Amino acid sequence: MKKFHANGKLLITGEYLVLKGALALAAPLNKGQTLSVTQSKKSGLSWRAEIPNGLWFEVQFDEHLTIVESTDRKKAENLQLIFRKAAEQNLSVQKKLNHNTVTTHLEFDPSWGWGSSSTLLHLLEQWLEIDPYQLMDATIGGSGYDIACADANQPIFYQRTKGGSPQITTAPFNPTFIQQMGIVYLNKKQNSSSQVKSFLKSAAPNKELIDKISDLSKEFTIVQEIHKFMRLMQQHEKIIATAIGLTPVQKLLFPDYVGAIKSLGAWGGDFALFLSANDFATNKKWFQSKGYPVVMPFEEVIINK
Repeated sequence: MKKFHANGKLLITGEYLVLKGALALAAPLNKGQTLSVTQSKKSGLSWRAEIPNGLWFEVQFDEHLTIVESTDRKKAENLQLIFRKAAEQNLSVQKKLNHNTVTTHLEFDPSWGWGSSSTLLHLLEQWLEIDPYQLMDATIGGSGYDIACADANQPIFYQRTKGGSPQITTAPFNPTFIQQMGIVYLNKKQNSSSQVKSFLKSAAPNKELIDKISDLSKEFTIVQEIHKFMRLMQQHEKIIATAIGLTPVQKLLFPDYVGAIKSLGAWGGDFALFLSANDFATNKKWFQSKGYPVVMPFEEVIINK
């Protein structure tokens, strides 16, 4: 049996504008996805996808990657597209898929938006020897920062380049007040793929906004004074609000929060980062009292070796 692993991800800075070339700060997570492959005498590919509470979906492909049966047709078709685009990259892919049984296990709730698709692309990179960024462009779309996080062991700076490979460097992100930082689930899964496509079709943001976000991404790794960091979070939210025309999450959902809150990734759902002068436990109780039960310490979910 072959087994592979990929890390989940959080985008700390640069949401949306990373698609236009802004420097983004991102962190790999200690929960991700595994993929196990065992050979089978049966022709075709048997695929079983599991999540923490059990089966997510199953699909059986024949040797030509035609769907024979599945428990979720839409998910099966999305997977079929990924395989066919991978086979266009590497002619040996279809042969590698045949006579195999695959089990994937997602280590987090898929509604959390921690990278169920990006981790899969990195797993296929390891197993099928394909370019995950090229496969991303041909299927789910996106900036690719999440793929870069999939095998990182500490926070990274990520920047797309025109017509070339993305620039990826390690980021020294370890603020002195990290124990006071947390993330809260906003009780709503955001479809990042559709948000990405919508943003790319919109008018191009001006270079000044892109440069400001790039500068803020660097400052996030330098500032070690808590109130200055909270101001950086608020500045970042204002810039993105200008770029996409949406209301910042703190103003929209938590106007009475004494501290700073910023979105992580696509606005309107998934997780938000929070920080205040209070300790984490006090903040956790506050968010839970507002009807947001999933609250986690930031330093405990990221990988930062």
